[in-house]
Amino acid sequence: MKLLLATFLLFSIHCFSQKQYEFDYLIEYEQTLYKDSIKIKNQPFREKDKTTKKYYLTNSKNNNYRAVITELDSLYYKMIFKDENGIYSNVTFLKSDLNTAEFINIDCKYVTRYKNPFKHQTKNYDFFKLTDTVINGKTFSKYKLESIKPRKVKRKKLGTKFYIIDKETSFHLPVLDFSTAYEEWKTEGNLANGIFIEKYFIDYYGNLGEKETLINYWKTDKKIVINSDCDYTEKK
Repeated sequence: MKLLLATFLLFSIHCFSQKQYEFDYLIEYEQTLYKDSIKIKNQPFREKDKTTKKYYLTNSKNNNYRAVITELDSLYYKMIFKDENGIYSNVTFLKSDLNTAEFINIDCKYVTRYKNPFKHQTKNYDFFKLTDTVINGKTFSKYKLESIKPRKVKRKKLGTKFYIIDKETSFHLPVLDFSTAYEEWKTEGNLANGIFIEKYFIDYYGNLGEKETLINYWKTDKKIVINSDCDYTEKK
């Protein structure tokens, strides 16, 4: 979807004709995309490593929606907001608004219907509990998400996603921006609660493809507001 500039408004009056999403945490990661050594069919080829900051606006008690924020340039962020029940938006906004805006209003022209194409994949994937890992003397839970179809793994050269979870943050539901992972968690509930201190992907050939490392997280109080005319969660 083409990046668009959304208007972000600070306001204090909630209109009854609008859908409001509440966020109580802002989580910051360092994301590294590693250069590729092998060309895999139907996948982009990265020629060098790239490291950026990545932010998640989350609701600790409701993980069916989230906003993922990445840096575009020195002035702007890109934000992808998704409600797994039917809403998607891809917008840009001033960096200063992330700190100053309590209410973020997204116009309907920047909102599209989202239909999750990965619900059927729950029969092909599973989360697996691994042995706890120790980092700097502290013990963390560790899981992996991978296909349980060996032939498909070999044919499509599928990799494995790993999750390391802070046990002391069980107050927060897992933040799963990969829809297959979200649907598997929703169906099976086989992933522990908690904030990920690290997520990383190992490709089919055993190479580290990407990694997100936790920098910090904060309590926040922000809302994303969408007009009821484009509330596709209510329009089947």
